[in-house]
Amino acid sequence: MASDTSRKFPRLERQLFLDNADIASIKGLTKRMHQPNKKGAVIRSDPHMALRAGPDDGAAYRPQTRTAPVWDPEAKLWKFWTIGAKIDWYTGRSSYHESRDGLHWYQPTVGQWEYRGSTDNNHVAIPLGGGHTSEVLGAVYDASDPDPERRFKAISFIMEPDLSIIFAVSPDGIEWKRIDVPAILSGDEPNFSFDAANHCFIATVKVRGTYGRSHAVTTSADFHEWSEPKLVFQADDHDQDLAREVIARRLANPALQQTVVNHPEEHGVDVYNFGISRYESRYIGFASMFHHVGRSVDGRNHDGFHHVQLASSQDMYTWLRQGSRRPFIDSSPLGGGAYDTLQMLGPSRPVIRDDELWFYYTGVKFRRLPPKWDPDHAAICLAVLRRDGFVSLSDIKEGGEMVTEPFHWEGEQLYLNAVGDDGEVKVELLDVDSEPLPGYSGEEAGVAREDSVRHQVVWPGHSGLPDISDGPFRLRFSLTNAELYSYWFE
Repeated sequence: MASDTSRKFPRLERQLFLDNADIASIKGLTKRMHQPNKKGAVIRSDPHMALRAGPDDGAAYRPQTRTAPVWDPEAKLWKFWTIGAKIDWYTGRSSYHESRDGLHWYQPTVGQWEYRGSTDNNHVAIPLGGGHTSEVLGAVYDASDPDPERRFKAISFIMEPDLSIIFAVSPDGIEWKRIDVPAILSGDEPNFSFDAANHCFIATVKVRGTYGRSHAVTTSADFHEWSEPKLVFQADDHDQDLAREVIARRLANPALQQTVVNHPEEHGVDVYNFGISRYESRYIGFASMFHHVGRSVDGRNHDGFHHVQLASSQDMYTWLRQGSRRPFIDSSPLGGGAYDTLQMLGPSRPVIRDDELWFYYTGVKFRRLPPKWDPDHAAICLAVLRRDGFVSLSDIKEGGEMVTEPFHWEGEQLYLNAVGDDGEVKVELLDVDSEPLPGYSGEEAGVAREDSVRHQVVWPGHSGLPDISDGPFRLRFSLTNAELYSYWFE
């Protein structure tokens, strides 16, 4: 037998195909990135309030978000924080929303902050002292914290003396308190998530890289001591070449929203926002790539458009772009009532809803104020993907196979997330030298011939897996007119 260099799959952790780390050999199969299905806007601004603000304040009442909804297990509802929804943009406060289903959101009156002479509103904020406040930009729920006053945790940013992120806690996501943790220098696009399995808080901060906006990561095990931010994601030379092609195609497509200005000598791309979160056996990154087409007429910032790219990592520091850098979420065409026709800020993290992944992101119809502007021009949008559905292994024409690296498992049953209703996925168990195990291969292999996010593999004549002490093992997946998204043991 060969030496045991196998790895142990964590119990219940699904193995995806975002990289080749768990793949020993593959032939006749291709990797395919899948885009989520857009469901439209779930939180909109009040266009009447925007009209009252007037064209000189086009940013007013423009709902945006830099977080994902958080499930409160005690209140048994979803909680969500946005910027600029039913509130002036530059107030240093957030709009607080609740929902039972994640689709229909309402704005409860929390009575905390006076706005235009009334506290009858849903405004929440992090008090800074001296009457100043800051928005709740990114929020998570930490069920492991023994102090119920600290179960909700958030980041925000302050502008003085330097742009920096700060930290806050709350018992309910409504009443917030800034904690005494040194601020961390950042631009205005931080992001935040919580890897509960490893009890690791993850924040990205905006820094300057080779081509402009770039992002560094800082982590903490206790929400107090944070690591020194390290640059992990930025645009490169290849991105600039692709950007010129992407911009040219867009400018030539009348079905897409066009920018106000266009200066070809300024065409390029940088990373406007980058959200990192743990998903099963990997880290997922959503990169909002900003394609800038020229400095605005007023000289402030650049006009341009976004799309969201998908990236993955095993360690948060080295990233692999998925789908050959094609958009994971792209601009919607004109004429369908969509909000994400020009500008979008990508998801902070996926929300697992039964057999689906829900992605909440910001969609805006323009970036620079056009001559004729629509007051109903921004919303929080939702896109939905199959659980584990980022990347699948697919057979090209006549079937193919993949063999895993050696492993020891934890659990008693093997499960697949696969589509085999027009074909099949055959599963064979091999020894460490890739020799078939009797009773678990050939005609006795497990077969999936259905579309299922949770297919239990059954080998004829066996109720489960062989004795774990007989390992390590390999798996061989043979696909015929089928797709495999993930596999795992329980």
